[in-house]
Amino acid sequence: MKSNERNAPVLIFALAIIFLLVMSYIPNDTSILGYKTKPVDLFMDIKPDSLLVQNYNGQQDKPKNNIKADKSFLSSVSLSLLKQVSEKISDEKSKKEPGVDKPGVSTKDIPLTGNTSQMKYFYEALNNVKSSTVRIAHFGDSEIEGDLITADLRNNFQLKFGGEGVGFLSITSQDINFRTTTKQSFSDNWKTTNVLSGRIGTGNPDNLPIGINGFMATPEGTSWVRYETTGRYSNINSFNTVSIFYTNAKSSNIKYSFNNGSDQTARLLPGNDVKKLTLNYSSGAKSFKLTTAFAKQADFYGVSLEDGDGVYVDNFPWRGNTGLAFRDLNENALKDFEHLCNYKLIIINFGGNQVSSGDTDYEWFEKQMIKIINNLKSVFPNTSFVLVGVGDKSKKIGTRLVTDPLVLKLIETQKRIAESTGIAFWNLFEAMGGKNSMVDWADANPPLAIKDYTHITLQGAKVIADLLYKALIAGYK
Repeated sequence: MKSNERNAPVLIFALAIIFLLVMSYIPNDTSILGYKTKPVDLFMDIKPDSLLVQNYNGQQDKPKNNIKADKSFLSSVSLSLLKQVSEKISDEKSKKEPGVDKPGVSTKDIPLTGNTSQMKYFYEALNNVKSSTVRIAHFGDSEIEGDLITADLRNNFQLKFGGEGVGFLSITSQDINFRTTTKQSFSDNWKTTNVLSGRIGTGNPDNLPIGINGFMATPEGTSWVRYETTGRYSNINSFNTVSIFYTNAKSSNIKYSFNNGSDQTARLLPGNDVKKLTLNYSSGAKSFKLTTAFAKQADFYGVSLEDGDGVYVDNFPWRGNTGLAFRDLNENALKDFEHLCNYKLIIINFGGNQVSSGDTDYEWFEKQMIKIINNLKSVFPNTSFVLVGVGDKSKKIGTRLVTDPLVLKLIETQKRIAESTGIAFWNLFEAMGGKNSMVDWADANPPLAIKDYTHITLQGAKVIADLLYKALIAGYK
């Protein structure tokens, strides 16, 4: 083989490197033959995470087109960095060897921070739980949909403080196909109104007084809804009391039945405030069915399945929401629910959709959430509040999955929101294990998160619920 033929591959490789280096100096979005250039980072796969997120200002890193900046970066590719890369390759190799377990999950017991003194309303209520009902409202996005997190949090509280039953359920719901704590079915002639918007929501075109759960349902004829326990948890396996919440009723009767028994009737009271109709069963009810008599008989918020004194944790999931939908709840309806349900703790558990929105300026969001929480505190003056920080969420940068820098930015924003409103804060991100923990959660056996590196599994929900319960109960102890 001739010498120039042997050197050809080396020459081609060198030319390719030179070409890529030249391309990396072309300013972003330069138009060439109708195509716009994209940022090129030749060292993305070996750059440490700290360099990926340092000086992050809420926008994607733009390629530097000045020599000084480029030299500054090249100087960071030091021997120590090459050592890190070498160790990473060795670690990855060891993980693939037979008999080596998947990476573990290192969770942390993170206490409540912020104004924990206002937790006294909740803790004082727990002291009297043997002769009363203590209610918790758990608001969140799709992270809690299907009763995720809430179910295990409820189970923990009810095992210690009593109470049997799943609590509040809407008339219509988007999560009935994957909720494991209650089987729910309903006729297709309910008109749903909710605080959600776009493809996943209906909005509120009729300006109905949407209440605590963010959903309402109006019959368009003889409409029905049926609930049945699943037995997943022993403490929600049966109930003996059903409370129906409604408004704008015409003086008329509805039909209802327990355990597939014969229909009975109950009267609705007229009025534009929130009404509560309580129906009792001897003991051990497994199912309940509600049937309306005619179209627009009333606007129904939902029902609550209960059995005796104790703790009830209501699951209020708002899919695709950032928490700003609180603005669309009717203040008068909320005041009625405050009187009827007497919530002692409100948990606000949003964040993932704010990170995914692409919005990098959180100043407006921060101001809106401060206003929202202050309004809620005025409606629920004897209620404790906990703001749950966003959990870890991965973003692919180069070929690696790392914590989305916007997660870190949102957590700092949420801390300021809690401080400004004088409520407690719980750092879910740190409880999960901190930076890049979502990858470990998805790789765990069994998986604690799914491979979108955003949403958790049933097992992951239990882990979070247990960690949150420990934080809440630590203050009580």
